[in-house]
Amino acid sequence: MTRRALHHISVLVSRTRLAEIGRFIHSGGFFPTNILVNFISKARFEQVVKDEETNVRFGNLYLPSSYRSAWVIDGQHRLYGYAPLPEKYLDQNIMVVAFEELKKEEEANLFVTINHEQKSVPKTLLDDLEGELKWGSERPAERIGAIGARLIGLLNNDIGEPLYGRVTRQGIPPTEKTCLTVPALKDGLRRSKLIGESILKHKEYAPGPLSGTTDSETLDRARSTLNAYFQLLVTANPHQWELGREGFLCTNVSLQAYLRLFGSIISYMEPNKALSSRELEPNELIAEIEDYIDPILKWLESATAIQMKRNFDVPHGSGGPPEYYFRLCEMIRRVFSDFVPDGLDTWAQEQSADRISDADRKLKDLNVVVQKVIFETLKRHYGRDGDAYWNKGVVDKQIKLNAYEKSLDHEDEDRLPLENYLDFIDYKSIVENKTHWPLFKPVFDIPEPGEKGVAKNIKWMQRINELRRIPAHATEKRNYKITDFEYIDYIHEEFFRRMKKQNAEPTID
Repeated sequence: MTRRALHHISVLVSRTRLAEIGRFIHSGGFFPTNILVNFISKARFEQVVKDEETNVRFGNLYLPSSYRSAWVIDGQHRLYGYAPLPEKYLDQNIMVVAFEELKKEEEANLFVTINHEQKSVPKTLLDDLEGELKWGSERPAERIGAIGARLIGLLNNDIGEPLYGRVTRQGIPPTEKTCLTVPALKDGLRRSKLIGESILKHKEYAPGPLSGTTDSETLDRARSTLNAYFQLLVTANPHQWELGREGFLCTNVSLQAYLRLFGSIISYMEPNKALSSRELEPNELIAEIEDYIDPILKWLESATAIQMKRNFDVPHGSGGPPEYYFRLCEMIRRVFSDFVPDGLDTWAQEQSADRISDADRKLKDLNVVVQKVIFETLKRHYGRDGDAYWNKGVVDKQIKLNAYEKSLDHEDEDRLPLENYLDFIDYKSIVENKTHWPLFKPVFDIPEPGEKGVAKNIKWMQRINELRRIPAHATEKRNYKITDFEYIDYIHEEFFRRMKKQNAEPTID
């Protein structure tokens, strides 16, 4: 064996236990060991003491002193990882399960079972265990994660407090009321920076407003403060809180947003009141931030289920918590106009009804005018006789076929010229055709914003086609971004400018 890598053999398993272990692994059980070995011959064990209740024996195990006396069934890479280490790093224990006199076939079956049939450890369990596994870590991210994991466990176990019994546990199905998860709440704590943050390229830990002088003090301080903070929400609307998932108040998305809001309110409060949150007791800190969160609490006091759904039924996924958070921030800003956390202005602009209406109008303008410019250009070039402009101008047979099939949905008397049944993306195919490109280049050759451009600048047509789907297929989750507004403004202005410069303005029938 490699140096002192197996200096602690923790369990010696008899052949009768092999079937039990195999069944356990096969059923998806987690087998918490580092290395599995098989001794070719029996190892000598001298018992020192025995626990009568558990029948566990403790003593000294003497390994066989012959070459190839032990075979590593699983954990070879972990074992070899110890080979180059200096002696000072070899004083830690390694969990080892050792078998005696297994046949090669049994070794092979055990290896296959472990590596192909064992289920991975659920992430929710790892998050739950982080408070124990990473406590005291020198890595800031791990340190914050460990404090967060322990904190959530304490909040969940505090009888009579807001989060008591609300966090799901591994192996226990969630309910409408017990619907919070450790990973989601940990993410909320991390984004809020309440218990600290990683700085200087994640190498240093910076304390947060709820931090104490030690991690244990941080745990106690954050526990008291957050219990009091969430109690404000419970008191404001106990009915919606008790509903859990259906109430839009005590949910993963909601609490992630409220945690982030707490951090933003503290950042706003400290300079306004010339206070340091870390110097305040938990009850004092809650008293100082109540004025700022009061607009939300007053709204919650009278909010009905319909109003809660209308205001806070946000999209699922990663976009939900930020959306919920900014809606909360906007409620505060209506009273405190200088409350502008990072990202709020951008979010507000994206929600502006006037901006959305303007973008919708410009996309419609582009769709109408692009079509007219294309086909008036083709009519001038090929003429109208025998629909030459259509037959020679549209060279893609599939585009022609699709347009014809769409036209059949209309009665003869209502049927329009075939160019009216094209999609916007079809215009790009017509324009970029090498035969026609010289005709369209003066108007359609628009470089991307900030770029010098290439030989044929029509990427914008693809992007505009994608943006048209937002108003055409409007849903709660499909919204313009600030960059979308800017892009639409740029293309609209540039296209109409080039069109006028070339005297290519279409006639309006």
